[in-house]
Amino acid sequence: MRFAGVKELKHQTMEILKESEKEDIIITAYGKPTAVLHHITEDDLADYLIENDPKFKMRIEESFTEYTLSGGIEAGDLIKKLGKKHAKKV
Repeated sequence: MRFAGVKELKHQTMEILKESEKEDIIITAYGKPTAVLHHITEDDLADYLIENDPKFKMRIEESFTEYTLSGGIEAGDLIKKLGKKHAKKV
């Protein structure tokens, strides 16, 4: 991990982007950290967007809360329930 100032980032953007493929780079402004430059591939983009979407996170938290309050369902029971639904459709 290395540090790069805003001025360095401005003047050496492509070089710093290439370096980010090997390691994260902390971007600083006036000597204080302000951002992290982390390499991402096209394959990773969808996962990143989902993992960092506030609406998605809220839905997961709401679902988990509902699951916790209702007591949930055992995995074996879920498999049986899904098996019965599948059997009815066939």
